[in-house]
Amino acid sequence: MNGEIVNFLERYTKSGTPVNNLSRFSSLMDRLGNPQDSLKFVHVAGTNGKGSVCRMLANSLTLAGYNTGEFTSPFIYRYNDRIKINGEEITDNELMSLISEIRPILDSSTEGYSQFEITNAIAFLHFARKGCDIVVLETGLGGLYDSTNIIKNNVCSVIMSISYDHTDILGEKLSDIAFQKAGIIKDECPVVLYPMNPPEANSVINMYAAIHGSKLVTPDLTKLKIVRSRPDGTAFTYKLRDYATTMPGNHQIYNALTAIEAAGIIRKKFKKLTDKRVFEGISTAQMPSRCQIVRQKDPMIIIDGAHNPEGMTALADFISTLPQYPKVMICGMNASKDWQTCLSIISPHIDKAYCIDGFCPNTVFSPRLAEWFRDSECVPISEVYHRAYAYASSGGLLVIGGSLYIPSALNKFGGG
Repeated sequence: MNGEIVNFLERYTKSGTPVNNLSRFSSLMDRLGNPQDSLKFVHVAGTNGKGSVCRMLANSLTLAGYNTGEFTSPFIYRYNDRIKINGEEITDNELMSLISEIRPILDSSTEGYSQFEITNAIAFLHFARKGCDIVVLETGLGGLYDSTNIIKNNVCSVIMSISYDHTDILGEKLSDIAFQKAGIIKDECPVVLYPMNPPEANSVINMYAAIHGSKLVTPDLTKLKIVRSRPDGTAFTYKLRDYATTMPGNHQIYNALTAIEAAGIIRKKFKKLTDKRVFEGISTAQMPSRCQIVRQKDPMIIIDGAHNPEGMTALADFISTLPQYPKVMICGMNASKDWQTCLSIISPHIDKAYCIDGFCPNTVFSPRLAEWFRDSECVPISEVYHRAYAYASSGGLLVIGGSLYIPSALNKFGGG
């Protein structure tokens, strides 16, 4: 990414000053002409699965012939991959042009904008200027006070799995977290809810859907039959139709069910989104760093940004089905996460861990991570990939995980 873009963004913090309403971002978008008001959206919130279902829906809409925007976070390999149209990242030149437009407004303001708000503003401008027919929009944090929640023209809200994450901001009770996610529900706008949520979360979503007069749709698991689940993907039938994913893990089946139900609502206004396009969109969707197999053998390599207990459970469940040995992990985690619980989940499945820190702000000191594994080493980021790869060698499995920021950090040193 252009160094000038990096320097500009680093003037702002990731979270900005705290907010308890949307007035700060609304004011910024007012000064930019409210480009988001010309767009239609599918709005996606949740703790886990947001990125995967966004990719499935955006891919399906693009294949159906719609000019489709896609906004996700955080970036995986470079900043540009958060803002896409028809699967193509925004270019550095496009970014610089939009930054030049927004910078005078930011420079004249005393507001403590976050990097996310600035990125969101850039995305809305980009999607509007490029004439997107529809935008698949992922929240950054929560939903109620997330900057993405200023949108007005929402075709469908999607709430994915809800579990404990960002409890310092969203609340320590699952009902509190669900309340924040439910904040994206709009009056009389249909809501699709991931099918595997705990009752405590479901009751909150049900209540707020009723308050807003919004139809609530949850996939019917009695209509699901799992045909296979392997490292190269899954196959299943739902409501007597065949589907497949190339992204492995049973959790991707439940993500796909949520996307299928959302597509059923979206197609009421976007008629070209046929069953065939939804099947193609789901079966070809790829999401980097979400249980992503980047090498099949000698050793098999999986990148997974799992950074909370639910995500780590999905990763542990998946690798426990694999015969590869030894199972080696490059592990790094952020101290703001429930990293102890995460490591208690994954460590029994790992034969050797190489622990790292310093790949992003507020990482856990690597010796503290190392204590959780039966065999571990603390290694500099510049060396860790080559050391772990050599140890896994032929017949082994190398898992790179604990944070979505690790792949871009490793990429600088020829790994990940």
